[in-house]
Amino acid sequence: MTAEAQSRIALRLRLHSGPCSIPLHRVHHLAGYATLTGESNDYFLGWLTFHGLQVPVFDLNRVVCEQPTPEHFGSRIMVLETPSEAPTRYIGLLAADLTDTVKVTTATHHPYAPPLDLDSYLPMLYTLIPAPPVASA
Repeated sequence: MTAEAQSRIALRLRLHSGPCSIPLHRVHHLAGYATLTGESNDYFLGWLTFHGLQVPVFDLNRVVCEQPTPEHFGSRIMVLETPSEAPTRYIGLLAADLTDTVKVTTATHHPYAPPLDLDSYLPMLYTLIPAPPVASA
């Protein structure tokens, strides 16, 4: 799939406030609802081991709506690449109902899954990343 085609497809998810979407090209990987390590704190859920790297995972529903993401079949962790100035290479966001994609009908929205402005939340989350757990020998 070309980058242009990917930019017209979004991953649909559900927050407490309703359905929304994230451009598919922003999602590096989808992981199942996994066991995380470390101490959870507010929005931070723990660390996901992803290809040997420790990825901080945050509850996207809690960040946006102050409600925890429900634990059910469609709950997934979206692994996103971060910019070079971020403290980690990847960040994980737990969200519900990540079961399908939608075609973006205009450059800015889909009528049934409006885009979520991740860039308004990610800089704050970068400041909340705790020190990663120390690997045991």
